[in-house]
Amino acid sequence: MEIDFSRICRENNFPTRIVPCCLEFAYGKPSEDAQQEYLKLGSQGNGFDNWLENLKGKNRLEADDELILKAISQIYAKLNALENLIANKCETMIDLEHKGRLIALGHGVLCSAVASFEPLEAYYLRFKLPIFPERYMGIFAQAFDERILRVTQMHPKDMEDFDMYIANKEMENLRAQHNRKDK
Repeated sequence: MEIDFSRICRENNFPTRIVPCCLEFAYGKPSEDAQQEYLKLGSQGNGFDNWLENLKGKNRLEADDELILKAISQIYAKLNALENLIANKCETMIDLEHKGRLIALGHGVLCSAVASFEPLEAYYLRFKLPIFPERYMGIFAQAFDERILRVTQMHPKDMEDFDMYIANKEMENLRAQHNRKDK
């Protein structure tokens, strides 16, 4: 039985388009440790990333240059991670009690494969969004259904990337529908 997440969202005064996905996530109750991790995840990056964002803001980058610089930034981040691993300085994330799988996303909502939330309860979630550059996102949310969470707190850059991921998924779905009609 397929669940109509769009209908449930509309019934809860949260109309949004829903796109399918398959993302592993960890979650638990909000805590001081969760707040600290949320702040840490939101401030991740390095001086190179900040410099790159500054150049983009001043319109000094060509589209090709931006992609190359982002790739270099990712290589730099991976080298830092390897260096920290060798030096035994790995950053650890907090242990969250539960794990799950997101099977659908909407602008401001996350839909779980399994009914595991208490309606009206608050949660802290962490997941890796498959975008470039790939990174963990921390989100605070409130359940309005046993399977659906409404985002209550998310860093602006994460929200921008989250919404762009959803828009790209919508475009993929439209292209797939169009290609099926052509055949």
